[in-house]
Amino acid sequence: MPKRPDYINGDACHVMTGYPEDRATTEPIRYVFSHSTLGVLLLAASKKGVVTVLLGTDTIPLTKLLRERFSLADVQPGHWLEDELAMRVAHFIEAPSRGLNVPLDLRGSRFQHRVWEVIRDIPIGETSTYAAIAHQIGAPTDEHAVGLACAANELAIVVPCHRVVDEGAQSGSRYRWGRSRQLVLLTREQAIFDDNAADREALNGARLP
Repeated sequence: MPKRPDYINGDACHVMTGYPEDRATTEPIRYVFSHSTLGVLLLAASKKGVVTVLLGTDTIPLTKLLRERFSLADVQPGHWLEDELAMRVAHFIEAPSRGLNVPLDLRGSRFQHRVWEVIRDIPIGETSTYAAIAHQIGAPTDEHAVGLACAANELAIVVPCHRVVDEGAQSGSRYRWGRSRQLVLLTREQAIFDDNAADREALNGARLP
């Protein structure tokens, strides 16, 4: 498998890694809320980068979920830095062509990291399947485990699990944040892909003698 370039959706991004046991520390975690057409967005960051992006309809359950995941951390509302990062993610949701450039503190098991790296390589406007990803990471019988890794992804949109669909289906039904949100994201990204393809075709046509 070729080495994944250090980018997310086309823009440079410094990736920090960690492991689940990091959650049992008193590290500072700062969070903010933003709003988008997908609903409420909660973004939380450590000193290293963004650790969580959650989607929902209400701030209270999202805050509760964050505090449960980082039960021993110093979880507090954030300020301008976290606001800026949340705005970048919210803007990307509305206009995927802008790309997304945020520092990450990406935490998970080795297997999860392998799955997420492949998912982060799926271009805007394209999709993959759980089975295809299992083959890409050299674990063709672990399709279910790939699905679990997608479900464990704490960085909605940033690690684009919405681009992973069920085999033979137009859109998967296992997307953690709901089928309707997945359809919105895929439709927008497909439109960007189609526009870019049309531009390339027009440019190639203009170059013909």
